[in-house]
Amino acid sequence: MPNSALSRTTSTAHLPLSAAETTPTTSAEAQARRAWRMWLVACLFTLLCFLILARLLVYQLFTDADNLFNTRLQLTQPPRGTIVDRDGEILAADRFYYEVVVTANAIKRSEDRQLVANELETRIGIPAAKTWDILVQNADRPYAELAKQIEFATGQQLIDYIAAATEEDAVTPLQYIAVRPVPERFYPQDALASHVVGFVQADHYGLYGLEEYYDTFLQDDGVGLLAQQVSNLGSLAPPVRRFLPSVAGKDLVLSLDRSIQYIIEEELQEAIAKYRAQSGTIIVMEPHTGGILGMANWPTYNPNTRNSENVDVARFLNPAVSALYEPGSIFKVITMAAGLDTGVITPTTPFTDTGYIVVGQRTIYNSNRTAAGATNATDALARSLNVVTAQVAERVGANNFYRYVRRFGFGERTGVDLADEVAGLLKEPGDELWSQSDLGTNSFGQGLAVTPLQMINSVCAIANGGLLLRPYIVQARVEDEKVLYTRPTVIQRVMSAQTAAELTEMMITTVEIGNKAASVAGYEIAGKSGTAQIPSPEGYLEDQTINSFIGFAPAHDPQFVLLVKLDRPDPAISQWASYTAAPVFAQISRRLFEHLNIAPDEIRNQVAMQPATN
Repeated sequence: MPNSALSRTTSTAHLPLSAAETTPTTSAEAQARRAWRMWLVACLFTLLCFLILARLLVYQLFTDADNLFNTRLQLTQPPRGTIVDRDGEILAADRFYYEVVVTANAIKRSEDRQLVANELETRIGIPAAKTWDILVQNADRPYAELAKQIEFATGQQLIDYIAAATEEDAVTPLQYIAVRPVPERFYPQDALASHVVGFVQADHYGLYGLEEYYDTFLQDDGVGLLAQQVSNLGSLAPPVRRFLPSVAGKDLVLSLDRSIQYIIEEELQEAIAKYRAQSGTIIVMEPHTGGILGMANWPTYNPNTRNSENVDVARFLNPAVSALYEPGSIFKVITMAAGLDTGVITPTTPFTDTGYIVVGQRTIYNSNRTAAGATNATDALARSLNVVTAQVAERVGANNFYRYVRRFGFGERTGVDLADEVAGLLKEPGDELWSQSDLGTNSFGQGLAVTPLQMINSVCAIANGGLLLRPYIVQARVEDEKVLYTRPTVIQRVMSAQTAAELTEMMITTVEIGNKAASVAGYEIAGKSGTAQIPSPEGYLEDQTINSFIGFAPAHDPQFVLLVKLDRPDPAISQWASYTAAPVFAQISRRLFEHLNIAPDEIRNQVAMQPATN
């Protein structure tokens, strides 16, 4: 038989045998190999766990005590940046204490324990018996805490003593004592601006206010300055640089003025007491920059002692950005702005006030339930006539009216750099709950809810010639030698400069005729009062009101915008803003004119008229 035939026969003969007999054998071998691999992986994993545990055991029991000592010389928590006001006054900073810890299992002899106990009693006043007990109770542990919150100078003296003793005697038990610095957040102004600043928890994370909003920046290992356009540290005024940069190298310089903050907090507390109000808010802003000069609330709290005061946590929220209220008649300036800017009215447009008007399904009355008769837009604002204001809103039309309300920033957050800001409540045409009657009530600040910051920021736009700016509280961020300044940010133009000028004149007349208690001799002030009813599930409360006054001065050269808000003043004294919030506005304005060195109108006008000299 040829070789090729034999080859084919052999191959054919073996194929059935291979298919029938080798398949079960191969499957069994594969299963055995998989089982062996799984067993091997399990053994390796067990061995790895054993090595890790062994390493931890060796570290805890046999690591050289000197190495443990050296690791504990570092800060227990990373430092946190300093917060200062516009003049460099510290509002928040780290204050350093020392804590004393010990490698307890390294001190084995009773006489060594007694030596340590006696020395600590002598040096820092820790009772020797207390130290002895701690050393005995933790005799088998590599770490124990002996004391905390040791004053910085005392702790430094103990460090020096231990270093000297260790140098003289290399085997002294004092070498197992470590004194390490511990940063603790401190607020040297106590309650001043506490709602603005916020505070730091025990875990060194910020809560509320600036501490929360800038938490990742203030941490030394947090986010840095990402912008390219930064200035050098020398661009800050020398007083501001007194405490900057801090140890953390991450600091904040505020637009807030500590003196203004003190003024408004003092006046707010006096007003609360005088009118027996339940709470209140005062804000001062720069209209041409959006910078917040002061922001005060009552009741307040002291961040240094907050844990010992049993304070309701709700008090930590900043009502200026977190609390909603119906603004009442101060909102009429927004309605007048819409009317002027759309051209449907002028300051002298005549109106007839019959004492009531029906808008949608609701009848609207003036607050005093009287009819003014023949009047005009300026007089209606000065006398705070609800009926005429509703007529203006009707002439503007619902769509245009709410377009302007949105333009002024209502119904959304301002974007201020403070934690917990809310957007407000605003119904508009197309919303399920909106009706035509809302147009009438919203026109004089009823049926919508705003924050105090939204309200003052909208009036800043009037004082700023029609430009709405984003409010801010941090004027500059500092990272080591770099400074990033906050630049004024225009959100949008809400009305023309001419409209702003006309509305300013109307608001001047309002102070001169309707709110004389807000006037200050020698200065023209543009402003408006508001007495808002408080809604409840059963309807508006009869004798409970929120009284506010908002305005800016000097009227034709605004240097500040000021909002005063008093919640639920005692109706037995007065429930009207013109008798409560307006005089508080005047008193604060007098102090601001003096503090900011703003001369009376006559003097400033004389200076402005003098020819320029080369």
